[in-house]
Amino acid sequence: MSNFEEFPAEPESNLVGALIRMEEIVSNAKAMPLSASVLVSRDEILFLIGVAKDSFPNEMREAAWIIRERSEYLNRVSLEAEEIIDEARARAERMVSKQEIVRQAQANANRILVRAREDAARLRFDAEDYADQKLAELEIALTRVMKAVKGGRERLALSSTNQEITPINQEEPQLDDSFLFDQDRG
Repeated sequence: MSNFEEFPAEPESNLVGALIRMEEIVSNAKAMPLSASVLVSRDEILFLIGVAKDSFPNEMREAAWIIRERSEYLNRVSLEAEEIIDEARARAERMVSKQEIVRQAQANANRILVRAREDAARLRFDAEDYADQKLAELEIALTRVMKAVKGGRERLALSSTNQEITPINQEEPQLDDSFLFDQDRG
């Protein structure tokens, strides 16, 4: 492990930079004799994977958490609704001996059931709306990351044909000359 590149402070740049650097390492690695395998520095690749993992958008982690919370919430609300319904049924069965009381119990149970279903539907809608909002934010973040990756790959393709690289809506990271490969200089 000779010289690890310093990555910019922006997580999106770190992720793209780490992926680009890993691609360079694999592309420029020495081939094993009589094999399609190549030799790469384990420490350098593991370092770059760590940078990429640390740079992954928080929105992805938040979206997974939101989906898990939404599912648990919906299960909890469904269980509560079932408990309310079961309680209403049990109460009605205890009052079966008197017809008027039974009718009142059934009316109360129906009201409770309707209210529970309305509450469950409202809560489910709120949870889905919140999850949709967070997933939309995640989609925007992922779109930015995909654009950055595409731009990086386009720059790599241009550099392989010895053409001038034109920045695409972002500044080029400044590289130390000691880190550049021979074909990158000059």
